[in-house]
Amino acid sequence: MSMPELLEFTRMTGDLVKTMRNCPQPVIGAIDGVCAWRRRDDGAGLRHAPGHAATKTAFLFTRVGLAGADMGACALLPRVIGQGRASELLFTGRAMSAQEGLAWGFFNALHDSARPARRAQAMAPELAAGPTFAHGMTKTMLQQEWAMTIEQAVEAEAQAQAICMQTQDFRRAYEAFAAKQKPVFGGD
Repeated sequence: MSMPELLEFTRMTGDLVKTMRNCPQPVIGAIDGVCAWRRRDDGAGLRHAPGHAATKTAFLFTRVGLAGADMGACALLPRVIGQGRASELLFTGRAMSAQEGLAWGFFNALHDSARPARRAQAMAPELAAGPTFAHGMTKTMLQQEWAMTIEQAVEAEAQAQAICMQTQDFRRAYEAFAAKQKPVFGGD
C-alpha cells in the first residue's frame, strides 16, 4: 500500500476505538483465552483471539516491527495499569497474565473458563435496565474528565448531575426510594 493508503487504513482501525468510546452505552467485554493484539503481516487488520482465568493479554506490535502505539494503546493502557507497566508491555510484547491484569486493574474479575461470557451476558441486561441516560452521562464524564483539572471536573460533574436530576428516571428513583421500592427506569 502507498503511504496515504496505509494512513487511511490505520485511521480506520482507530475509528473502532473512537466509536466504542463515543457511543453512550457501556461496552462489556469477556476475554476467554488468549488476547493478542498485533497487526497481521498482510495488513488485513487486527487479530483478536479470545480465553478465562488463564487468559494472557499481549500487545505484539513491536514484535513485528511496529510501534506499540496503535488504536489508542499508548493513551489508554497507561491510564488503566500505569505508565511503567504499560511501557514494559508495549515495548516488549510480553504477555500479561490474568493475575497481573486483575491486580493492575486491567480486568474487573477473573472467572473459570465457562463464566466470562456468561457474566458479560448477565451484566448487559443489568446495565440496560438501569438509568441509561445516566449511564451515558457517566461514560461521557469518564472520557472527558481525563483532560480536566480537578476544579474543572468538579464543575463538569455538578452540571452533569443537574442535567440528570431533570430526567424522569431520577424522578422515578426518588419516588421509588420514598416508597421503599426498587426503581424501574425508562431511559428518559
